[in-house]
Amino acid sequence: MFLFPALTIGFLFVVVPLLVHLINMLRHRRQAWAAMDFLLASYRKQKKWIRLRQLLLLLSRLAAAALLIAMLCGWTGGGRTFGILGSATTHHVVVLDDSYSMGDASVNTNGTLEAGEANASAYARSLGALQDLTRRLATDDGIHQLTVIRASRAAMLTRSGSESADVAADLSAQTITSDVRLISRIMATGPSSIRTDLVPALDQVTELTNATPADAKYLYIASDFRQRDWGNSERLAAAMRKLDGDVSIRMIDCAAPPAPNLAITDISPAQDVWVAGVPVVVRVKVKNYSASPVKNVPLTTRVIRYSSDVVMTDPTRQFSGEVESMPSIVIESLAAGEETTKSFQVFVTQTGTHAIEAKLPDDSLAIDNVRSCTLPLSDVEKVLVIDGDTDRRGAYHIASVLNPGSQVRIGAIPDIQPPSYLRSATLETLAPYRAIYLVDVDEIGENAADSLSKYVRRGGGLAWFLGGSIDRETYNRVLLGQDRALLPAPLGSSLPLPPGSDSQSDVGLGESASTLLSPLQAVGESALALVGLSQSWQLETAPLQNELDVDRPRVQTVLTRRDGLPLVTLHDVGRGRVITALTGLDGSWTNWPGDPTFVVFLLQSNAMLWSGAAPPTHRMIDDPIDKRLSARDYAPEASYVPAVNEPPRVPMEITATEQTEKATAESSVITFGLNPSEMVIEGQDNVDEILRPGISEWVLVRSDGRTEVVPVASVIHAGEGELDRADPAEVAQQFLPLELQFVTSSDWSEQNQTAGSSTITLLLLSLLVAILAAEQTLAYWASYHVKPTGAKALAKSQMPAASTLGGQS
Repeated sequence: MFLFPALTIGFLFVVVPLLVHLINMLRHRRQAWAAMDFLLASYRKQKKWIRLRQLLLLLSRLAAAALLIAMLCGWTGGGRTFGILGSATTHHVVVLDDSYSMGDASVNTNGTLEAGEANASAYARSLGALQDLTRRLATDDGIHQLTVIRASRAAMLTRSGSESADVAADLSAQTITSDVRLISRIMATGPSSIRTDLVPALDQVTELTNATPADAKYLYIASDFRQRDWGNSERLAAAMRKLDGDVSIRMIDCAAPPAPNLAITDISPAQDVWVAGVPVVVRVKVKNYSASPVKNVPLTTRVIRYSSDVVMTDPTRQFSGEVESMPSIVIESLAAGEETTKSFQVFVTQTGTHAIEAKLPDDSLAIDNVRSCTLPLSDVEKVLVIDGDTDRRGAYHIASVLNPGSQVRIGAIPDIQPPSYLRSATLETLAPYRAIYLVDVDEIGENAADSLSKYVRRGGGLAWFLGGSIDRETYNRVLLGQDRALLPAPLGSSLPLPPGSDSQSDVGLGESASTLLSPLQAVGESALALVGLSQSWQLETAPLQNELDVDRPRVQTVLTRRDGLPLVTLHDVGRGRVITALTGLDGSWTNWPGDPTFVVFLLQSNAMLWSGAAPPTHRMIDDPIDKRLSARDYAPEASYVPAVNEPPRVPMEITATEQTEKATAESSVITFGLNPSEMVIEGQDNVDEILRPGISEWVLVRSDGRTEVVPVASVIHAGEGELDRADPAEVAQQFLPLELQFVTSSDWSEQNQTAGSSTITLLLLSLLVAILAAEQTLAYWASYHVKPTGAKALAKSQMPAASTLGGQS
């Protein structure tokens, strides 16, 4: 293994000494000379020694050149070759935190980027740490096994009820070799779009490490160590304390000091009657996760219209619908940690489901700068109004507000029916109505109550106006029986309003007045000063039946009487909502229908009642994708085109499952579904496409062969944009008695590049010095040296004689 494989081409330099030797042999020229006969005779006697010395000299020079090139290439040895006998087994487990905050591309200390880290995210640094570890272990002695688990995969499997750590792991106890393809699939991944912690991954690590025998075990956690996750990490510490005591833990910090980050935390249309041709208010929430305020931030928005002409997806475009850019909104100032809400109006004349997208300028974390939602628009829809009064004064007041005529378009068409309509009402007859208003209806039968209960639980809206003609006992028995919960509480007796002072209003705002009277919040209770009230029903504090037998809903008080008793309440039943006004509209108990505040209340109430049956405007990115359609109207084959940042887009073909509705045995629905958690369990490669936020599209086929395209907005969970860092010393303190060793990703890279190679480098250097010394010795030994001549030789030859002569004398 070499640290710099590109330099291995230098091994061609090894043949240079051989070429020089061959060239020198070519320079010899034959010349007839008598004295050479004596030299050749001497050469023949010593030919073997001369050739041996020449061969040893040539080999020493080749070895010196090879060692020099090996040192320049960064040869790390052959641990796999030298460590086969008696090798120890070491299990290395790497947990990659791939929550979407790991996409943070903040720069390093002093605002500079390290070499090769331009636009590098924290997750890219974690992959680099994994790669450095794998390269080092491939050259180290012994047998090394590698397990890699991504936090997002572990969390999704835990949510689905699976506890198999092998399924969650990208690699499970794989023996590390010099084959770089071992982690190639992991190196191609990016940060996920999921917000999660590391507890599920650590639980699965405990299962793997405790079940895998090894002589030594190491756990590496590559994370960004944000304050929100690690500042109060009792759950993480509890999970890690389940590990065997001999596991060494390394914490690799892959993030840089956080840079400023703004995030769109929500975008949604305001609760209203979403009807084509009626303006809809869209609200966008932006939060400043930075430590300093920001000013003059542009917020760009656009609408993607999916008219009836859009019948097929275009894979070469990001959206199949027609994109219309809206005027930019400027956030003039936003303090550190502050969240603001900006509103704008969308006006679309075509029915169908359309999409809306908002975007902030690019910053350190890109994924939370864009957020989308859908806007389902229908045509005008009917609302059912039933008035028990023969004069139908209450129905008149409701109809005049919801359908004022002229050029004012509310989107509701009131259908006024007598009380007898309820006697034969079924779920099928009530389903076409978007909301139901019941005004002073004296009695409600069991069949009608059962139909109303099913209607509301499926998302319908119901409003009661209870006057003096109702039968209190029947209402309590029928509407609260069998867990119907169509009233906020059992009705008590009608109670006159005690007299008050001239400065007190008969009606006041309740704690939840903003839900139905938000336009009056700025004015306060003075807006209700002209509303008179003489009497209303009161709610009993205790229900007629045992509370343990009834799932009581949470009741919100919208309006109160002067004495503090509720006058108007709101509560949810199933998917629908119920608004209860404890007074009638015939003018005998109150003059409220003639006050302008009643118009505001009724319009807001109508919007609230409609929204219960409205389809969702977005889905969380890790939730299952479900599409329920009528089996009579749609074919069981469809396509789903996941969101992309850049085209092309690749559709996914899906076959629906058919099931029968519980409400009616005759009606059946087909369900198209994609579950990201199940896709992870099955090991499908396209799960990352499903987990990409943005606007995806359904391509549905109707029974008559026509196709339609329906957008779906997938959004991330808010909160990961908070990039404040945790203090490693405090984290280590919380994890005691575990010993955590923190290291930055840059230091980790340097340690792994030099680890295991310093000893080999020293060995190579020593061997090179020895070979060079041997080469010099062999060169001297193999060369010809002339003996000394002249006066020095004569003096040397005379020295023994002089010595002898001196001794004789």
